[in-house]
Amino acid sequence: MQVAAYRTLFSIDILHNFHLNNGEERFEDMPDNDREKALRFYRWESLLKINPTTATRRNLERFQFLVKNSSSKFRVLVRVGEDAPQESFIPIEQELTLAFTVEYRDPHFENYTDMPFLVGNKMLFANFQPEEPEGLNFHPIPLDNESEYFSDNWLVSGENFQVLMERYAGLHTGVSPVGLLLIRMQGESGARNVININQSIKITPTVFKIHFNNRRTYWRFLQASSGTEIETNQPKPLTKNGFVELDPEADFDVDAGSISQFRFPNPGIKRINSEGNNYYSEITI
Repeated sequence: MQVAAYRTLFSIDILHNFHLNNGEERFEDMPDNDREKALRFYRWESLLKINPTTATRRNLERFQFLVKNSSSKFRVLVRVGEDAPQESFIPIEQELTLAFTVEYRDPHFENYTDMPFLVGNKMLFANFQPEEPEGLNFHPIPLDNESEYFSDNWLVSGENFQVLMERYAGLHTGVSPVGLLLIRMQGESGARNVININQSIKITPTVFKIHFNNRRTYWRFLQASSGTEIETNQPKPLTKNGFVELDPEADFDVDAGSISQFRFPNPGIKRINSEGNNYYSEITI
């Protein structure tokens, strides 16, 4: 009995510093063993849902692709010849485009992510410049060796997003995605190609990256019994792991002696307010 052989066609590292940082120590600055430990407890699928569109589901079946995720990677596998590991079992066209909708699994995702709250705008991650809508402000999805955090470079207007959805995803009743992921076999540049020019499978698969940074907020402490309201003089990072220690002398613009009796816990992620360009976390003490 012949067993089908599969290889990685491409993958996407999906990282979030709110879940990976340790207090004020950034994930990228940790020693290798600490990064590995952080990744063991990390699951990107607890944050986001990435689902193939109806057309892409058909293409996954047609070309015998599989979606197999790991804790920090979204992966698409391709069936290859038993004696030809660089040849797709079914030849792949250069123009083949796979489209996936992006939804929030965590309803508080925007609260702890360094991003604007999505009011009308949507996220677009693609390895090529879409032909429509014309004049779209396009920023390619990063590669794994590029140091770029998610920013408004990957945001498009709701109107342009609708055009992209109709072109690549079709209309989905009851589905309201916050983003769209488009991967074409021939990318915008050679480094972002998924397959070789001769349609063979790359020996080293292309690895893209979506890296979300954690939000920094001013921490506002409230004590109703005394009417006390104080806030940090600089934004502080929100983090799931570790603890951010506050210094009464350095982190507040008030007399340190007047607040020496207070303890300053780190805030949760449910109470985030925006005032102008600033974001605030409110903590009752």
